[in-house]
Amino acid sequence: MTLLKSRRYVSLTEFTNTFIPFGILIILALMAAELTQNLVLFRAIYSIWVTMIFLIPAVCLYVLPGKSETKYNYWLLLWTCGFLAYWVHFYYTVFVIFNGSIPAVYAEQGVVVATSNFLVTLWWGLDVVLGWFFDPPSKIIAIQRVGSHIYIPFTFFVSSVLLKSGIVHNIGIVMTLAILICLLLRIKAQLNSSNKLITN
Repeated sequence: MTLLKSRRYVSLTEFTNTFIPFGILIILALMAAELTQNLVLFRAIYSIWVTMIFLIPAVCLYVLPGKSETKYNYWLLLWTCGFLAYWVHFYYTVFVIFNGSIPAVYAEQGVVVATSNFLVTLWWGLDVVLGWFFDPPSKIIAIQRVGSHIYIPFTFFVSSVLLKSGIVHNIGIVMTLAILICLLLRIKAQLNSSNKLITN
């Protein structure tokens, strides 16, 4: 494995196109909570909306066919922004609402949900670090990345589409449809590639 060189290749345009919207949205999420009756709760809620807004294009870029430095950079930047927004949500949920008490988190959320949330936090963070510092990825990194891009969106699907209602439910539906469309495009591209190999 070699240290990632793409840190030097992330252009100002790529950085601006991802981190400026991220900064604006996360600030709006935190400020909008000031207009509610429960500041902490709504900061946790609004930050998860921002998380999903960046999760959707990141996963879609990962799933879509084709490889390029630009595609990789945008995937990594969006994946990182989504994780940072998720950390804001995680902070307000675990360290403010539950005062940093892991037993309290498990008591309130249950073993399955709490364990899943902690796993998402650790796995997503790990993959972000690996994405920035190891390129090209080794086989084991590539395998875990496939796993993270299955497991993390799946947990958001369950929590938003199956367990929640309102805006987060609608964002979850958009996420699900977007990922399914990207999967179909990838399958179509692979089938076309296979057909070309057969005809040649």
